[in-house]
Amino acid sequence: MKTINTIFLCIIGILVGFAQAPTLLHEVIDLPACESAVYHPETELIYTSYMGGREAGDGGIATVSLDGQMVNKNFISGLDDPKGILIQGDKLYVGDNTVFIEADLKTGEILKRHTLPSIGMLNDATIAPDGKIYVTDTRTSEIYELDTEGNFSLWLKDAGLDNPNGILIHDNTMYIASWGGSEEGGAVSKIDMKTKEITPLTEKIGNLDGVRPYDDNHLIISDWRSGKIHTLNLDDGSTKEILEVGQSVGDIAYIADKKLLLLPMNRQKKLLIYKL
Repeated sequence: MKTINTIFLCIIGILVGFAQAPTLLHEVIDLPACESAVYHPETELIYTSYMGGREAGDGGIATVSLDGQMVNKNFISGLDDPKGILIQGDKLYVGDNTVFIEADLKTGEILKRHTLPSIGMLNDATIAPDGKIYVTDTRTSEIYELDTEGNFSLWLKDAGLDNPNGILIHDNTMYIASWGGSEEGGAVSKIDMKTKEITPLTEKIGNLDGVRPYDDNHLIISDWRSGKIHTLNLDDGSTKEILEVGQSVGDIAYIADKKLLLLPMNRQKKLLIYKL
């Protein structure tokens, strides 16, 4: 039976454009409510956020090696519900409920806390070519901007964002993976950075969480509700399922030069590392 399942997965991989089906390499455990992951090539570490339990301050950010070993579970501790992580230069940024945290990448020391009264729940973050950082507010359908001078302000409020979760700026275009406000969930949309016009790219797929680049013409997106990972063709907006890992997969990451897919699993309290 195991041989038959392996053959079936390989066939699926070929059909969706991959030479092999994704292969699980490592499971990193003891990450309660694991939510987001990014890889930093200079430190050669994965940084992953975990929201912990119901107590205030029981969330944090851990560091993990590429071979799946926990390096420092408490690289940053005392957070509430940290979600999307962004690394830029010598700084690490993370949305922690109503506060956008700026920390020292070397020491984990929190340097600044950015917030505004209008914020509901900050989620994922991305950076533009000009150095400005953008973070989604899933609860209020807003996007906030942190400019290069350290000014933090509302950039866009629009119902068309449909409870935005994942965010990515790729080739000067902003992409949003929406959680969605309806039973069908949300879709992937693109936003013109100059006009702020929102254009849907897909049908409503599910409760979308992460969106990251795969190659020049494809993105990888995660559906929290179904636990499915999809590729999105930017030329025609078509999507293809490449993997299903179980409900509650969060803000994913893809390390293109190493062909590694990082999948934070919220309810399973672990980080999965796949070869893709």
